[in-house]
Amino acid sequence: MSYDQNFKNLILDYPHQARRGLLSLESDPERQAKYLDFSDVYTALDDNERGVLQACYPDEVEAMSSFAERFTERGLKQGLQQGEAAVLIRQMERKFGALTEAQRRRIETADVETLLTWSERILVVQSPEEVLR
Repeated sequence: MSYDQNFKNLILDYPHQARRGLLSLESDPERQAKYLDFSDVYTALDDNERGVLQACYPDEVEAMSSFAERFTERGLKQGLQQGEAAVLIRQMERKFGALTEAQRRRIETADVETLLTWSERILVVQSPEEVLR
């Protein structure tokens, strides 16, 4: 067996078999994504190894890429929501003074569309309650 074959077996077959096993044992797509992420982090393939993996197992690389895209998109949405919430809290505290803990929690757990609506409403209302109605 050549070095290249050993390399393929050790570096690529193990992650491939681990992914196949995980996907066969878990039917929930969200959990599958978490397990695939763990597998990707654990194997820590460099660019050359990833290229060999892509040539040998193109479906694996596509699954890894789609997870990365989902993960990135989720992170961007979460970051946007947190940023919008932080700006609204700051604006409301500047305009109305300290917010109650309940008001802060409501803002911090609101979705982006609601936060944008409230951010526009703050310009024309006279109290925190009116902003959050």
